[in-house]
Amino acid sequence: MLDTPPDLRPDALVAAAAALPAEQPVVMLNLLRYRDQAAYDDPTAQPPRTGQQAFQAYVEAFLQYNDPAEFTIVFQGAAQAQLAGLPGEQWDAVALVEYRNLGVFRRWVESDFYDRQVAPIRRAALADWRLLLLTRPGTPGAADTGYLRGLMAQETSF
Repeated sequence: MLDTPPDLRPDALVAAAAALPAEQPVVMLNLLRYRDQAAYDDPTAQPPRTGQQAFQAYVEAFLQYNDPAEFTIVFQGAAQAQLAGLPGEQWDAVALVEYRNLGVFRRWVESDFYDRQVAPIRRAALADWRLLLLTRPGTPGAADTGYLRGLMAQETSF
């Protein structure tokens, strides 16, 4: 387990913004592993709670700050089993959030509100996490792996 989970990389945000059309919708894949107990910088500032409980406070702040017309929670759920991955790597929850465009996401994570009040909650709540920016097939600037096209071309029989 990491003592400090990875943080957002501003250089990656800038590179993604340069590679994508300004109005291109994006989907963020969140892989989350909660701490057993939330680990706040100042433990006396918050009541004791689990990482999962603390992360709920992060979600509530997200919902209060962001305009519901600019994002959709596509999926959120518990991770049940890892069928491929690094040994010992595990995730408690997964979320897919679609934003109207990358600018909407950047406005959130680059805000003073996020930096001062919300990111500390995320850091306290999560032992580890990954955040991947996804685009739909055919998006300019997106890699075309042909994977989905190959799957959709196959006949499926049950």
